[in-house]
Amino acid sequence: MTRAELEEFVEAPSAFAPAGPGTMTLSTPGLVLRGDVGGTWAGVERIRLEDDGVDDAVETVRDFMRTTRTKIASWWLTELSTPSDVEERLLAGGLVVVEGDYHLDGLLLTDEPPAGPPDVVTRPVETVDEYVAATESMYESFDLPAGRRADPAALAAEFELRRGADAEVVYAAWLDGELAGYARAMLSPRGVFMSGGSTLPSARGRGVYRALVRARWDAAVARGTPALAVSAGAMSAPILRRLGFEKTCQFRRLQDVRSSG
Repeated sequence: MTRAELEEFVEAPSAFAPAGPGTMTLSTPGLVLRGDVGGTWAGVERIRLEDDGVDDAVETVRDFMRTTRTKIASWWLTELSTPSDVEERLLAGGLVVVEGDYHLDGLLLTDEPPAGPPDVVTRPVETVDEYVAATESMYESFDLPAGRRADPAALAAEFELRRGADAEVVYAAWLDGELAGYARAMLSPRGVFMSGGSTLPSARGRGVYRALVRARWDAAVARGTPALAVSAGAMSAPILRRLGFEKTCQFRRLQDVRSSG
């Protein structure tokens, strides 16, 4: 895999990773869209719009959100996004900047990261109870509002839908036998895209996050695709750089919330 191909993967993982059960993808010359049907988030990536195509693109994304019943679309703008004033035009069309979640680094790792501490055990979740508990730990770690949390019944249905699918893997970490962290891996022929990495407040500072990074690196190597990609904010980016990740692009995330109508 060339460096250029890996950098493309960092910018637009949905363009290269297969969609899992319950997930829809729409690819056009101007963008790539992906969202979980009935879920919270849709992602808009690899934004290459014509000068007269911005308004139509916004409507395409909103139609996709209505079809999939997703609530929020994240538009991932980078230095390569077009036209040059696309951000200003999207903001004029109703998208917003979320304070503290606007600038994110696109990071890439192609060298082996350090291992996690020996007292941290990481592996894919194996049961519905583990999936529910791990996901709820992620909610707690990120202090997500109630409106963005799925209830246990919905999480159980999600687990059953995705059981055995070779598209995404959910990892959990245990510290001294207690659940301590959560992470997701999107599997692709170009590498593994990481998301959701989080550590419960009571376990922070003990290498849980590092262990979850290493678990996903080991999965990438086992698949013959030794690369990790991630979009990282102010909390995780410094940790990831210390683990050897390199910045390949700068994201500017805009958000569009679907109206109740």
